[in-house]
Amino acid sequence: MPNAPLSLLGIFLLTLSLLMTVKDHTTLRISAFLLFILLWWDISSHLHLVEPYILPSPSDVWHIIVSQRDILLHHLWYTLSISYIGLLLSLLFGTLLAIVMHSIPPLEDLLYPIMVLSQATPTIAVAPLIVLWFGFGRAPKIGVVVWVTFFPITINTLMGLHTVDRDMVDVMKAMGSTQFHIFRHIVLPHTLAYTLTGLEITSPYAILGALTSEWMGTTQGLGLYIKRSFSSFELPQVFAGTLIVTVFSLLTWWTVATIKNHFTKWRGGESI
Repeated sequence: MPNAPLSLLGIFLLTLSLLMTVKDHTTLRISAFLLFILLWWDISSHLHLVEPYILPSPSDVWHIIVSQRDILLHHLWYTLSISYIGLLLSLLFGTLLAIVMHSIPPLEDLLYPIMVLSQATPTIAVAPLIVLWFGFGRAPKIGVVVWVTFFPITINTLMGLHTVDRDMVDVMKAMGSTQFHIFRHIVLPHTLAYTLTGLEITSPYAILGALTSEWMGTTQGLGLYIKRSFSSFELPQVFAGTLIVTVFSLLTWWTVATIKNHFTKWRGGESI
């Protein structure tokens, strides 16, 4: 259609105006911004401002998603299983590690610098070693996800344990409360907010850790799909895989944020 670019340009300008005028509605602003990016992408493709081998059109990417949905779902399921199992193990490991470090202060002084060093080491350098030492199965990839995601959970949980209101603990002790009741009514509600904040921060990186491990060597997964597509210069497939990864990373973050808000709404306007 010869008028298609002009129509798209009109919608593009309308969306830009909406983006600039809507100020009080966050959801509308985000939606307008995403629509703005999508239209810019589509207009660039229709007007050939960018060559297709550099930036494929949205319709080409959507065609790949629809035509290869069975293949993409197969790879997606493998990647998500690694990501979510690793994230749950990271939550368990990070929380227990924080409790142990809080209970044994000399151990905290010893482990804290090691934890910082582990995060300073690039994941792309650690993942090949983990895969090389432990094989190409699912377990080493889960280990990479744990490596990537445990640090914010541990640090935030440790901070929560350090900031428990000692006056409230002393009052409950004076009233004859047991350690279990103190933990149940004081320590757990306070620390849970910090732990879930750490989980919220680190949750988008779970899928990134899974992709990094798959990039090093695997027989399935979106990391393999994107790597093979890139090697074959199939850019629409690269964009399709990347788009799916982005969407599920955002969905993972949104789910964790919703859970956190549900369990910490008693804090009201208090921020961590």
